[in-house]
Amino acid sequence: MRGLIVLVMLQGHVLEGWVRPQDRSGEWFWLSQFLGGFPAPVFLFLVGISLAIVLDRMREKGASSRELALRVLRRGGWILFLAYAFRLEQFLVWHPASQWTGLLIVDTLNCIAVCTIFVGLFSVACGSRRTNIVIMGATTIAFVFMTPLIYPWKGLPSFFLSYLNGDGHPSYFSFFPWAAFTLAGVTFGYMLLDARGRVGEREFFKHVAVAAVCLYAVGVSMSLTRFFEYGFFDYSLTSPHFFFVRLGWILLIVCGAYKWSIRKTAGGWSPLITLGQASLIVYWLHIEIVYGRLFHHFSRSLELPQAAVQLAWVVPLMLMAASISSFRPALARAQQVFKGRSIRDGLPAGEVFAKVRGRFAVERSAIAQKRDAIIAAGSDDDSGEISFPQYR
Repeated sequence: MRGLIVLVMLQGHVLEGWVRPQDRSGEWFWLSQFLGGFPAPVFLFLVGISLAIVLDRMREKGASSRELALRVLRRGGWILFLAYAFRLEQFLVWHPASQWTGLLIVDTLNCIAVCTIFVGLFSVACGSRRTNIVIMGATTIAFVFMTPLIYPWKGLPSFFLSYLNGDGHPSYFSFFPWAAFTLAGVTFGYMLLDARGRVGEREFFKHVAVAAVCLYAVGVSMSLTRFFEYGFFDYSLTSPHFFFVRLGWILLIVCGAYKWSIRKTAGGWSPLITLGQASLIVYWLHIEIVYGRLFHHFSRSLELPQAAVQLAWVVPLMLMAASISSFRPALARAQQVFKGRSIRDGLPAGEVFAKVRGRFAVERSAIAQKRDAIIAAGSDDDSGEISFPQYR
């Protein structure tokens, strides 16, 4: 799923950055940018799912609240460090034309970091799965309806407001409204973990598909009345309507990703999984290409078909970079196989690796079945950070 969203992100940024102004009123460009609006909320939603899975597994192994909190702080702090490192690099690349205020822009990585820290610590405080499901679900709904009221707040230091509500910059990825997707993701993650032991994943995702359609219908129905137009109302930014519409779409995408991940031919190397595993590197590199100095002569100067053609080399280049970045971890795993050691799943290497295909590919469906049996038995599992749906 993450790899698919990376592809959507690539096409959205390439066309947004390179298509000339007179070609931006057509239907194809509108469709491109409509799809390009999904990566940010989907990534934030996946952050929530990842938090739920990681924290839940640490709890099962007996980790204390302090250990959980430190894990969240280290993870979020590292992402925040990378966000400012990226801004500093952009400042140096564009110097002397760059301005120091550009270092303070709250972009996607900043938002992911802040959401990881605050939502993660909130989840640690909630404790059990059921408690997280109830409290996180209620908080998500309250957060969505509070956003139009909090978004226009002033009177606080500009740096703090930039993270809280954008401080008058609609392009900023501030905590309000974007953290709602992480809150929804945490709720979904704990619901998934709880349902796996009760009704099974297949049955759970049937209910998810129904819920997705219902949420979409709720969002559309809310837009038929002005009752929910209060506070700072911007349909595509702060409105509860659009949140429910997008959440419905996200859940449908998650259902599609799940069905794709359990198909019979799911084993083996996949370009989408490779892109998803190296999404941070792909993000950084493609921003340099689309908005950097090297291809600045393309900036808003190409016809729509010309810009679309550029994807024919941008996407393979990103796939190559992702493959190179993940080659060393794959090589290390392969060395463990040949030495007969156990790997992160806690299973004998000979049982886990059904074949070596392409980049030492793993037969994921077999791992999932064995892992489910291990978790059901309550044994120790040091599986680390596994982002949905790739844990399959």
